[in-house]
Amino acid sequence: MGIAIGNKIELVKLEQIIRNDRDRKVYVSKIYDFISQDTIQIAMPIYDGKIVPLPVDEKFAACFYTDKGLLQCNVLITSRYKSGNLFFLEILMLNELEKVQRRDFYRYKCSMNAMIRVVSDDEYEVGVFDDFEMSEADLEWQLARFIDISGGGAKIIQKNHLEKNEIVMLKFELKILDEIIEFNLFARILSSLLMNGRNDIYEQRLEFLKINKEERDKIIKFIFESERVARAKGMGYN
Repeated sequence: MGIAIGNKIELVKLEQIIRNDRDRKVYVSKIYDFISQDTIQIAMPIYDGKIVPLPVDEKFAACFYTDKGLLQCNVLITSRYKSGNLFFLEILMLNELEKVQRRDFYRYKCSMNAMIRVVSDDEYEVGVFDDFEMSEADLEWQLARFIDISGGGAKIIQKNHLEKNEIVMLKFELKILDEIIEFNLFARILSSLLMNGRNDIYEQRLEFLKINKEERDKIIKFIFESERVARAKGMGYN
């Protein structure tokens, strides 16, 4: 698993990660026992020198300090209780552990269609399509699919290899509450590698460029609402 009894753990509310809140409260604890393969018993965390009874059914981003370095995953607090003179929480791991990668934004795993095309340097500089002899219908859009998205970028899969640092345009839609919002965003290719076990599909990491605050806030709102709906369904509210 990569984590062990005694490992230090830090917890941050997932909501604060999604909102990219810079004033995040970090709750410190340690692993006491493994209840099952996915459920861990931890000490009730401490903040400002005080024990904090974190709420049950709240999601947190967890960072584990291990012999192999920092590992992270999202967790759900499933119970809290006292045993003898000690206070405990039980947390359910919601996804696989992965190495910590310093990011400014929380990545939301998803599966959504998008369209992508390479743009010229001139188009990127000007901000609009610059070939007046072609219509938008004639542009070489390619089908892509989101694997995850954040306020700062995304990971997609598609059939075409793209060079690192190539500039592309991404066109996609997000449903925020009952409103469908269309996005047309420039992005830079950070990596383009064949998917594991496939020789016809590329997995590509992208960084959004020239994205304004309103667009970024809408993406973050989409992530927050999607997490809220998923949590409500998991608790049987829908």
